[in-house]
Amino acid sequence: MFGVQPARGLALVAFAALIGPSPAVSASDAASVLEVTGMTFVRSRDSESELVVRARYGRLWPDTDVAKLEDVQAVFTDEDSGRRFEMSCDRAELDVGTNDIKAEGNVQGVTSDGRSYSAPWVQYEHEAGILYSDAPVVMVDDTGTFRGDGFRFLVQEGHFRLLGNVRVVQSP
Repeated sequence: MFGVQPARGLALVAFAALIGPSPAVSASDAASVLEVTGMTFVRSRDSESELVVRARYGRLWPDTDVAKLEDVQAVFTDEDSGRRFEMSCDRAELDVGTNDIKAEGNVQGVTSDGRSYSAPWVQYEHEAGILYSDAPVVMVDDTGTFRGDGFRFLVQEGHFRLLGNVRVVQSP
């Protein structure tokens, strides 16, 4: 899907270029919003990268630790279990305090064992180690293509479960 070279070091937020507040931001909010292009967020533990999020554009509210991002790619890696997932989307909301991500718009991803998924929105809860959606999802693996009403992916276990009305998609 995309390649990201894991960065080493402490958790950080790196910004390629500051572009200043947009006209849509009120004067009182302008001082509390950081707008950036070319944003990369890296969350690491014990010198191993866990989460790398790249966005073409973003706004960060330092008072809330929330970043709203556009044109996003994310890679989560759990070195202990060897599990990972990649995800891309049109928009995302990243809580830089908890590392939770809510991805929306053309969400597509792949797990470390090669399952690909797509859905209108996907949520990642870092502390629970779960990637999920309750929206219609398409999942493709080496056995075929499936549709469901949602999914749960337990990252550390590598367990992917489709929810409700699961259907096999047959090709002509």
